[in-house]
Amino acid sequence: MDDQSAPVVIEVRSVAHGRRRVVALADGTELTFSDEACTLVGVHPGDMASAVLLAALAEAERRNNAHNIALRLLSVRARSEAELRRRLAMRQVPPADIDAEMERLGRVGLLNDEAFAQAWVSDRRASAPRGRRLLRSELAAKGIASEWVAAATQDLDDSESALALARSRARGSALADWETFRAKVGGFLQRRGFDYGTALTATRTAWNEATGEANPGD
Repeated sequence: MDDQSAPVVIEVRSVAHGRRRVVALADGTELTFSDEACTLVGVHPGDMASAVLLAALAEAERRNNAHNIALRLLSVRARSEAELRRRLAMRQVPPADIDAEMERLGRVGLLNDEAFAQAWVSDRRASAPRGRRLLRSELAAKGIASEWVAAATQDLDDSESALALARSRARGSALADWETFRAKVGGFLQRRGFDYGTALTATRTAWNEATGEANPGD
């Protein structure tokens, strides 16, 4: 649109309970944008409806759309940056707008991979204890940088967690024989991310506590 012949904005009125605004031009054209886009650009009656102004409104509208999608995703649960980027890309949000949204969320503390990693480990250990190896694999799958993965898992005590799980499984087992118990409980612990040695030690201890039989299988 040529700036010299472009129509001017004659009215900016709110619609849909103020969440949207109609930008009415002197040539009869009416364009609808979000309230936030109009506020960010600062469009007012009398402004020249130039290509620059309309492009700015379109960009602000895209950024606002990306922000709303991101907030809806974060309202369900916390997400890593990589997760959020993937979900926005799936919604056809342009890469530049995704970058801008990541920066925006980071500034206000709604996106922080270091904090995400710490919270993920805490929540997973509380709800369904698992070993350091599995937790690291889960965080890596979320796109968390290796330094944050290491920091979030470095102080975990796999022996203590494995024993707590083995004890809980022992309470619900028939305890018919050691080999069956070892296969069930030890296998369960390994599936939860504990290494073989840690799983076996925890399983032996839980068996001994439940049956009074020391060193089964020896």
